[in-house]
Amino acid sequence: MTRRRRPGPGRTAAALAALAFFASACDSTPEPKGVLAVERAEDGGVRLLLAECPGYVAKDFSVLEDTGDGDTVAWSVHNGGWTSSVRDVRLFQAPPEGWRAADGTLTALRDGVPYVATVNGTSGGRSLRGRVPFTTADLAGLGGGQVLAWAGGDETMKTDRDGFLHAGPGRCRP
Repeated sequence: MTRRRRPGPGRTAAALAALAFFASACDSTPEPKGVLAVERAEDGGVRLLLAECPGYVAKDFSVLEDTGDGDTVAWSVHNGGWTSSVRDVRLFQAPPEGWRAADGTLTALRDGVPYVATVNGTSGGRSLRGRVPFTTADLAGLGGGQVLAWAGGDETMKTDRDGFLHAGPGRCRP
């Protein structure tokens, strides 16, 4: 007859710690990867929002239809003098003070059309861009206090607005 030994308290504790680690890793929400988010404004409009990255200066914001048919339909604003940075920009509205409208062929978002929002700027003298693909259905699916942020590749994620604004500084480095 073979007698089995029960695991000692050390092995049991190690196994429980490993289970807790992996369970918490599965439940944790990944952080957004980029510096740009898209959100619904209080009045139903759309706002492009920058994460808080010390020293980041935005050069331009744009939204374009991502239909791949060859015709570029876009809306954009440009900071020609790199003089004043802004933290957010409203689509289809007058540009922020010191900025200018650069393209206005896109005048409204349409259902069923894919879009890509972008920001180009610099941090520490090096280029740092942000990109968020989205649709009107993505925006409609946002809950209160949520934004769409880049999750990597062509993927977006819903995330808490405050969490996006204050997420890790690693994404602020070019």
